[in-house]
Amino acid sequence: MKHLFSYNLYSLICLLFLSACQKEEQEAIYNRTLLVYLARDNNLSGTSEEKKLAILEGWNGVGGQVVIYEDKQGEPPCLMEIQREKGENKLTVVQTYEEESSANTDVFKRVLRDMKELYPADSYGLIFFSHASGWLPGHTLVSPRSVGQDQTEVMELMEFAAAIPDQMFDFILFEACFMAGIEVAWELRDKTRLILASAAEIVSPGFKEIYATSMDLLFRKEPDVTGFAQKAFEYVDSRAGSFRSGTISVISTSGLGPLVNWLKTNISPEEPRESVAGFQPFERYYGLFFDFEEYFTERVGEEQKERLHQLIDECILYKAATPDFMATYQGFRINTHCGLTTYIPQTRYPFLNDEYKKLGWYKTLYGH
Repeated sequence: MKHLFSYNLYSLICLLFLSACQKEEQEAIYNRTLLVYLARDNNLSGTSEEKKLAILEGWNGVGGQVVIYEDKQGEPPCLMEIQREKGENKLTVVQTYEEESSANTDVFKRVLRDMKELYPADSYGLIFFSHASGWLPGHTLVSPRSVGQDQTEVMELMEFAAAIPDQMFDFILFEACFMAGIEVAWELRDKTRLILASAAEIVSPGFKEIYATSMDLLFRKEPDVTGFAQKAFEYVDSRAGSFRSGTISVISTSGLGPLVNWLKTNISPEEPRESVAGFQPFERYYGLFFDFEEYFTERVGEEQKERLHQLIDECILYKAATPDFMATYQGFRINTHCGLTTYIPQTRYPFLNDEYKKLGWYKTLYGH
């Protein structure tokens, strides 16, 4: 009897020990790791500090972990995590790097790798904050912007996409201008399920107010990216004057395949246009981003327009736009907004026309 009691006690201790080990292991694996990539070694350095503090304020410590990579002017880049202690959040630096460019592809790859190694999770999300100009080659606009800018260095769209392992992210939120293009979405179709982006520029303070109140939406078992987008638009739509200017979309990349396959059988390549007058623009100066549905609707037959509309709707989970965009600053009226933009080849931009043909979107659509 004494031996039986000793055996049962030993078994109970082992079970408790194993249970404690399993609990520690479960607690070490967060449900979702959200990487916030602040490429702010540029003229956004001041405003992004407010965003970091808003994220610190808004995270409630439930459902995962927030990791922030920050490269700002005058300080070495670093990787930080938000730790929650006694109901309060604090930022802790976990890794400091030598001076580097946050717009360098190898740096971006390393940050993604460090995130996965240090904060393994069941799923991952990305918030990317910097200057951007969609698919355009770097240095196309007045400022040297593409997908991220560090001083004069930029990442091109295809470099950005190639740095991300396939199926890595459940969502990517771009707090960056002009990233709701079909060209961007197509390049990232194997990298993420959902993309939150803007067809036009993002007017300061961007998503700052939403970070402070709605970070929990991104940590639900099924991330509520649409709910986050709605909150962001409601804030923009409540502002006054030219600050009431904004577009936002949530794009489901799973719908892009059927859309491009249908288009391939219903349109042919066309020569660059002399004029793009009459198409809905989403950029104020050069005429580079236009409403996707409006452009392609013109290129299909009357009986095909409804099917095109349906296929686009299957890609767009949410879309919203204010009536005007920066009307008193060389802006424009928003008469239509399908949630996606596209470039229209034009005779005045021979360099861009040639660069456009290198994109995965163009090659897939036209078989080149």
